Amino acid sequence: MLPNSSLILFDSVSVIAFDLDDTLWPCMPTIQRAEQETYNWLQLNYPRVTEAYTQQDLFEYRRAFMKSEERYHIDLSLMRRDMLAALAREFSYPVEPLVTEGFELFYRLRHEVTYYDDVFPVLDQLKTRYRLGSISNGNASAGLTLLDHYFDYFINAADVMARKPDRRIFDAFCRQMNIQPGQCLYVGDDVEYDVVGARDAGMKTVWVNRESSEWPAQFEPADLEINNLHQLVDILL
Repeated sequence: MLPNSSLILFDSVSVIAFDLDDTLWPCMPTIQRAEQETYNWLQLNYPRVTEAYTQQDLFEYRRAFMKSEERYHIDLSLMRRDMLAALAREFSYPVEPLVTEGFELFYRLRHEVTYYDDVFPVLDQLKTRYRLGSISNGNASAGLTLLDHYFDYFINAADVMARKPDRRIFDAFCRQMNIQPGQCLYVGDDVEYDVVGARDAGMKTVWVNRESSEWPAQFEPADLEINNLHQLVDILL
């Protein structure tokens, strides 16, 4: 727990919202597998693409493509569809099947996540007392995962065209849940997107520090720091 000069009270909390990537599951292994399988699919079905681009080349291509328009930073699904369309046109393939099949493959694999061991035991306990949800910048939908059973509402950046730490995404979550920001406890791993963003929106904050990192001195600490979700249950229940 981070040092605090006064006791942190969570009595007003009725809703707990979670970040997804690297809070409830590790992100990069999932993305890397999805990228690899998508590349293999391109190699089999659209070989002119992979004859010109290695997998690393396509990674750099995607990074440059994302920077080409601000909306791509917010709507990652749109970015990927438009990127696949650009590849189809570059190599004279029919656009629609490459985009539709390629995106559906990646998106399905994007949701084949491996949860941290503490996730479901903790959600089972928290669900008995709180309404639960998620706020994510990524394009993974909690409704397409095993979390759908636990969450009352989930929102992604593309839903409101605003990404954390922009308070508009936090405000949209609160409106949908019919609560004031002070009634929500936000739990996430990223210092700026999750903790700073949620606090600036008026929420109470928990930093999930699974890697035992040092808190950056330029930011005000979260209300609570934990190394695993079991510690959240210890505090709240």
